[in-house]
Amino acid sequence: MSQIPQLMSGRALEHGIAMAVDHGGTNSAKMYVGGQANADVAAGTSFGGAGATTEGEMSEYTIPANSLVAGSTIRVRFCTSTTAIAGGTDNLTLNLRFGSNTTASSNQSLGINTATDQDATTDYCIGDFIIQIRTAGSSGTYIAWGTMTVSDTSAAASGNAPLTKFSGATAIAIDTTVANYLSVTGLWGNTDANAATTQGFVVDIVNPST
Repeated sequence: MSQIPQLMSGRALEHGIAMAVDHGGTNSAKMYVGGQANADVAAGTSFGGAGATTEGEMSEYTIPANSLVAGSTIRVRFCTSTTAIAGGTDNLTLNLRFGSNTTASSNQSLGINTATDQDATTDYCIGDFIIQIRTAGSSGTYIAWGTMTVSDTSAAASGNAPLTKFSGATAIAIDTTVANYLSVTGLWGNTDANAATTQGFVVDIVNPST
């Protein structure tokens, strides 16, 4: 480890470089690592009010065509916050979607909560998901799993319970030869003066080989 600065001549490793790392065991196999593909540095698109009863996008990341291979893993972590509440029953549904359609609501749902009443601007959602590509190509497949925690200030005992999500044993179709989109979306139960947005949206992509 002490030789790394000398090897790099003081330079920092840049994102996007795949490295083969010796895991320290007796096996000679190397572990390939990738890097951070996306990290929003500001809040996403505010979603609410007029049109809020139609699912809308708050954050999106585009995965370039032909950049995923069999064994690629995509880790998506996001958090949303409710930024405005009109009062009364203001149900919010949040979704993580993945697919090749430029309209987010047409893509595969990976994690969605039961519509949850948002009572205050302290309400939030935290999501953490893994997408694993099983086969690549125009007839590629993947599976996905993760958790979502959606708060409800007036019913913390139930509203804060983690929601475990699994796509199931049957792999989902994906075309890796085209661009694919990861999206965090929202859907309100009414068009009151409500608003929510993503406050964090991080995507890490690791390919098993280069």
